[in-house]
Amino acid sequence: MVLTRPCGAAAALVAMVLLGSCAASPRQRPIKTSPIAQSGDTLQSARKQLEGKWTLAALEYGSPDGKRASIEGTVGTLTADDFGNLSIEYRISDAGVKILQGLGFQPPDRIISVKGRAVINVDQKSIAYVDENAKPFDPKAAAGRANPFALERTRYYDFAPDGSLTLVTRHDDGKDAVVSKWKKG
Repeated sequence: MVLTRPCGAAAALVAMVLLGSCAASPRQRPIKTSPIAQSGDTLQSARKQLEGKWTLAALEYGSPDGKRASIEGTVGTLTADDFGNLSIEYRISDAGVKILQGLGFQPPDRIISVKGRAVINVDQKSIAYVDENAKPFDPKAAAGRANPFALERTRYYDFAPDGSLTLVTRHDDGKDAVVSKWKKG
């Protein structure tokens, strides 16, 4: 039992010598990474452009059979924050409701509001709302209701050189359904 202390001291001394001899050195091979995007078509730049409060400048509806009309008298706001939350509200005038009904669409209400967390796909230039688990909503649900304003519809965006924003939802056949133009501020 008396030898325990000298053995422990010797073990500690050997451990210190071994650990002390392992000097830190730089990696021999560089880590491969993707290049940093420099263009304006990055997720960060799209989010930054979308962020803020927008005012509706124009709203157009296209029916599934190809008829199109401008929905006059509609007021709208779009608000996007830096957390991915997106809120769009349309206040359709009585005249606008009649135009929509004349094209075969019965709006669910004069105030159409969609809000939630949105995901931007820069490659497709699209915005899709997602549920609390970050899964996209089922587009078949919107098709079943035949509502081009529905939360489940993917919105396709385009930022114009003048700073305006165009959002488009499409019918199931790919034809434009709702085309909204927005001005910042």
